[in-house]
Amino acid sequence: MKRLVLFLVFFPFCLFAQESGSTSLSYARSIIDTLASESFSGRGYVEEGMEKSAVFIAREFEKFGLEKLNGSYFQEFTMPINVIYDAELNLNGKTLRYGVDFLVKPNSKSQGYQQKGVYYFDPEGFANSLGSEPELIDFIQQDMIAQKGKHVVFPPHHFEIDSLNQYYKHWANFYRPEENRNRAVFYFTADKLTASLSPIQDSITTFIIDKKYYTKDLNIDNYKIESELIKEYSVKNIIGRIEGRDPDSLILVTAHYDHLGKVGNAYFPGASDNASGVAFMLNLAKYYSQNQPEYTLVFIAFGAEEAGLKGSKYFVENPLIELDKIKFLLNFDIMGAGEDGIQIVNSSVFTKEYELLNQINSDQKYIKQIKKRGEACNSDHCPFYQKGVPSFFTYTLGGPGYYHDVFDTSDSLNLAEFEDLQKLFIAFIEQL
Repeated sequence: MKRLVLFLVFFPFCLFAQESGSTSLSYARSIIDTLASESFSGRGYVEEGMEKSAVFIAREFEKFGLEKLNGSYFQEFTMPINVIYDAELNLNGKTLRYGVDFLVKPNSKSQGYQQKGVYYFDPEGFANSLGSEPELIDFIQQDMIAQKGKHVVFPPHHFEIDSLNQYYKHWANFYRPEENRNRAVFYFTADKLTASLSPIQDSITTFIIDKKYYTKDLNIDNYKIESELIKEYSVKNIIGRIEGRDPDSLILVTAHYDHLGKVGNAYFPGASDNASGVAFMLNLAKYYSQNQPEYTLVFIAFGAEEAGLKGSKYFVENPLIELDKIKFLLNFDIMGAGEDGIQIVNSSVFTKEYELLNQINSDQKYIKQIKKRGEACNSDHCPFYQKGVPSFFTYTLGGPGYYHDVFDTSDSLNLAEFEDLQKLFIAFIEQL
């Protein structure tokens, strides 16, 4: 009878624990599915993708009862951005697909098809000219004359010396004079097509194309780029607060919600980067809305991270909280995998906190490993760290590795260690 009573007491707890974990994961999945859906247009600068995302996240904050700062969840600012609305390319009778077959450099200007001669840059000639200064000067002079007023094609080429690859990739920057504007540069590459953003607009229009479309007798049938430099694009950070038992110290939990947006019919879902980080942050907000933390928690979803950490930089220059009260900052970016563990930027700097996190994981065996990494200004922790705020930037290891491309979809994420990572960081926050 005693065993039966113990079982009946214990059984509902087991049921609650399983349901709680399942609900946590299903909630995370719903957030990722929503933010990475086409209706949010890649959370970028067309079709109000970033604005829609900000409103959605603020509603989640409100649902969990997070306190507003200064009467609002929003901190607004403006920034310049070159928006690529559409891009088309036809080569040798084929229509290429944006994001799959080609991209354009994010600083490209609007341009329609111009029928011009074609100049093929000579990578071998460039490499051979490096034997002496006179040879290099002669190569540059001939190149400047030969390319003038023509479309420029850079054949796919890989140099053994890495610095030469960088020179090759950026050589078209020499072709900026006013008289050379009505033409395009076609750069063929074996590298993965990785999209990005730019706060400026250049005078050169550059297509970055998968090498399989390169031929020595290239026929440029048609192309089009529609872009606009918006000097004051409005962006929002979203901020909410949960008061702790000790309100004098703060722990910040952050994740950026923006991504690369949409170009024509191609959109960049950004499921791993960084709908998964937002889902992770929101799950923590949901948990602590029901379980008061020791220290006050401030949750921040930053805008415009992909454009150069603009949201976090604006916040540290215009803080809504006292930065010297921040006990620690936890920034989550790319949290959709984890089967190979996690890596933590700044963990070799803040060794005491790293050892605490590692000890919790060692005791509970939540994830495979916690890899140590030094300083890196590669996510929203960086502006805070530069102001002296102790901070970690955590990202998961494993998964398919889709990044800044059209393949980073919600269904590509397995969320293998999502729940265990939640448990790990809840324990860490409670023991800081």
